[in-house]
Amino acid sequence: MSEEITVKTGTKVEPAEQKNIDPATVGLMIAGPPPNVDVEGQAYWGYTRCPYCGHVGRSLISSRRYIYYNCGYCGGLFRA
Repeated sequence: MSEEITVKTGTKVEPAEQKNIDPATVGLMIAGPPPNVDVEGQAYWGYTRCPYCGHVGRSLISSRRYIYYNCGYCGGLFRA
């Protein structure tokens, strides 16, 4: 039995908006297998797609902490 993987495609962040972003709200999208950790609260490891280069990687998805992500491949900043 295989699970279907859902990939959340990010949206580009304009340069004017980037100036006002709090670095504490920026996560990092990385490649590789997911870690074997328990999910706490509303955070979970999900897949995101960079809107700049199309790279798909894992991101810690949290409605309370991260809103923006840096692509681990091209460095593009996006919202997911």
